[in-house]
Amino acid sequence: MKPILEKLAEKIPVDCIYEFPYTFLGEEKQHLLIVIDSKCQVPAKTLEPMAELCLAETPLHSYTLIPYGELKTAIKNGTLYSTLACRKQHLKLSLGKKPLPHLTQIELESIRTKAREHFEKAAIKQRDFLEGMEFYRSKNNFEQALFMLHQATELTFRGIEKAVFKRDRPSHSLQEHLKLITRYIPELATLFDKEEPHYYRLLKLIDQSYTAVRYERQFEVEKEEIEQLVFKLIPVLDWCNDYYHTCMIELDAMIRQASVEPIIQATTINAPPTITLSLPDQLRNQLNEQQAKALTTICTNLIKKEALQQLVLIGLEASESTKVAIYQSDILSTPQTTHCYLLGISANSSTSKSHHIVHTDIRITVILCTSSRVSQALEKKNRFFIQTLTQGTPLYVNPDKALFNVSENDWITTLEKAKAVWNYRKYKADTFLTCAELAIHQRQDTHIAMFLVSQSMEQLCIGLIYTCLGYHVDQSTLPFLLQITKLISPQLADCFAFGGEDTKQAFKSLANSLHAVRYKKEAAPSDRELEIAMACYRRFQTIAKTCCETTFAQLQKRIEVAAINKESVETAKNDHAVQPSNVL
Repeated sequence: MKPILEKLAEKIPVDCIYEFPYTFLGEEKQHLLIVIDSKCQVPAKTLEPMAELCLAETPLHSYTLIPYGELKTAIKNGTLYSTLACRKQHLKLSLGKKPLPHLTQIELESIRTKAREHFEKAAIKQRDFLEGMEFYRSKNNFEQALFMLHQATELTFRGIEKAVFKRDRPSHSLQEHLKLITRYIPELATLFDKEEPHYYRLLKLIDQSYTAVRYERQFEVEKEEIEQLVFKLIPVLDWCNDYYHTCMIELDAMIRQASVEPIIQATTINAPPTITLSLPDQLRNQLNEQQAKALTTICTNLIKKEALQQLVLIGLEASESTKVAIYQSDILSTPQTTHCYLLGISANSSTSKSHHIVHTDIRITVILCTSSRVSQALEKKNRFFIQTLTQGTPLYVNPDKALFNVSENDWITTLEKAKAVWNYRKYKADTFLTCAELAIHQRQDTHIAMFLVSQSMEQLCIGLIYTCLGYHVDQSTLPFLLQITKLISPQLADCFAFGGEDTKQAFKSLANSLHAVRYKKEAAPSDRELEIAMACYRRFQTIAKTCCETTFAQLQKRIEVAAINKESVETAKNDHAVQPSNVL
């Protein structure tokens, strides 16, 4: 067998292969579980012909192709079939470097508890329906007897599916259940083979019995038909019971073995690094004890969940005071509730998008970026990342990861890009707003008008954020964009904060307008909501324009200061070069 498996591994990307025995209707069977390498991008279905060709010399072995990730998830989720199949004694070939999950005694006991709950409940109903079948057969009521046999079979199949395979197919069709179980027990496909029309017709007949008897439709069953179905199905039901008990016996053995296995203590090498947050004095002075504790807890959980290598404080809106911007001075300010802004950098390529965390004591807006993106942005001299990493306050730095190499910003290029992005996004925002006004005045369509206003605001926010911060937003939902604009000026978000419930409802309709128009799942916004949204957006536009003009002036000033400094440095160099000749 080993040469055949090695040949198979040469033809398809195999991680490992398990071979395990089982009994079906008194016959010993062998099954191969072929695990596809995690890096393989080809669907398992596409690899089946090659696997079948390689295994043609082993007709006594059935096989299943399963991707590594799917098998790993199945074991983690407590699938009894996968847990029993992937034991060490069943391993025939191992080529992959990634191990499958090793379940603890507690996890195995949890699998046993759930399996018992699912199957034993089905077994009780199976016995009751089989007794009902015998009763109606004795009364020559074959239609009702067939219905009872159908229910006993369906419930048994569903019990096996849930207990052993951890699958739940809520269907009254036995064909559907046979199709599912055949994925794990291929021999079951021969029970009602399509190549045998007589038996396949019997399968359709028993499936019809459920709806026919339950809904009192015209339905007739001959005595010979139900006898043949009983002859076919009763041994299968008995096998289901035996198969379940065999699996439970093997699971009990695994639990006993797990209970005596030594507990491996994690070494200091493998232990996760200690997470130590350093809150700056400026931040501690603005927060009370509960807020500092909540911030520490949230940041610690965030670092663990996202595997962050660096967490930087960008800005803070302290309670009942003006915003304390750590890396950029505030332009316009109003009293705000406590709100922290953080940049999290992770080496994980699948880092989730930025999000907003609301706590009873503090609010946190987190901008999450991968380290590769940060490196690319720094190479392009992106202002947001340069300012954040040089002037922001580090709360956490992973000592095992190298720090980023931050160069000096090119203020001339920054100003040119900022103006170009602002003009382009503002043009798109104005175009959407003009279309919205046409939808209002010519078509009286509040649905489309609200949608166009939301698109206009989205474009304006993207342009505003890049112009003032240099940050390319990675998501365009209005609530998140509005949170980011608070880093520029709290007055921007305040445009939608006043007016009570009416303003809140107007902004909600504005934020949900894309979903509402695309899927038509919400009622059209009222004229009042559209009027409020338009008025708030007009105020937002005015403040955004002021912020951008101020930013342009600040950048121009930085260019002038940089030019003066450069000239001073060159003058000093020239003086230093001339000085030796004067001495001589």
